[in-house]
Order: sequence, then C-alpha cells, then structure tokens
Amino acid sequence: MHKLFLTLLLFSLSFSECSAQVMPAKNSVRAGLDYMSLDAPDELGFRYTASYARHLFRDRLVLEASAGYLKQDNEQFLFRTFYFKGRPRERFTADVTAWFDVLGHPVHALRLGGGPSFWYRKDDALREATSLRDNNGGIRGVSIRNERMDEMNVGYHLKIEYEYLIGFRIPLAAQFGWAQLSRAGVSSIVGMKLGYRF
Repeated sequence: MHKLFLTLLLFSLSFSECSAQVMPAKNSVRAGLDYMSLDAPDELGFRYTASYARHLFRDRLVLEASAGYLKQDNEQFLFRTFYFKGRPRERFTADVTAWFDVLGHPVHALRLGGGPSFWYRKDDALREATSLRDNNGGIRGVSIRNERMDEMNVGYHLKIEYEYLIGFRIPLAAQFGWAQLSRAGVSSIVGMKLGYRF
C-alpha cells in the first residue's frame, strides 16, 4: 500500500512539474492595423498588415517578415467648386524586422526593432493648379498639372513595440515607428497587432 501511494505521489509531482514548464513558442503570426502618414501632399491612412515571426533565445530576439496594403482616396479641394480627383493612393509594403526585447519577461515585452523596407507606390500627385478666368474675372475652369507614379521604394524602418502575452499563445501589441524611403520620403506609423504563437 505504501509503495503504491509513493508511486502515485511521485507520478503526480512529475506530471505537475512537466505541465508547469510551458515550452516557449518558436513561431507566431500576427494581423494588424496601422495608422500612417503618406508623403506630400501630407495625408493619413490605414494600412492592413500580416506577419510571420521566428522567436529565438527565449524570445529575446525576434525575426519578423511582414506585408501590408494601404488604399486612400485622392481628392483635394482647390477653390470654390473645383476639386482635383486622381486615382487612389496605394502602398504595397514589405518589411523585414529584427526585434530585441529589453525586458526578458515571460508575459510583457518591450522591443526595439528595425530593418529594410520595400514599398511599392501607386500615386497621382497634384503638382500645380491654375485658375482660368473669363472676361469678367470670374473663374471658368482650372488648369492642373499632375504626376502619376508607379515605383518601387527601398529604405529602412525603426520601431518600438510593447507586447502583452495572453495565456502563452495570444500576443497583443502596440507599435510606433517610422520608415525612411528612397523617393517617398518619411512615413510615421502607429498601430495595433493581434496574433497567435505556435
């Protein structure tokens, strides 16, 4: 009887010890929404993102690849009843980020990150607008000069992120950062991410 009791006790202790040691997940996927600025003429828009990450060294180093898409209406008021309406402003974005966690906590993470950015820009920028006047000085129309852009922009980005891990599997994160691109200039970014670790 005593042997059976000791055997059950040892088995119970070993089981509880194994269940308490949750193995950290090595991979994660996330979806998010960013609110970001566009190059001149200055506008703000929403970018949808999806990413895959590999977690290394007990989550202190994270390597992440992400893709995003933004589409923004392109309408500008000129004067009186005249507007410029160009094709939508679009961004197809791809970023590779190396993150370093400065906390080393199992639930909370404060990460600093950066890496290369590859953004494709489709745009229609208004460069000049001139009013056309009739003999009485009234405005009868508008002459515009616009520039269409279909180009790849290469640059880099820097970010800071706070992440809270819910139940060892669900990460919820807030990010702030900016991207410096070759032709499109600087874009500031603030966003939220929700993911799953496996």
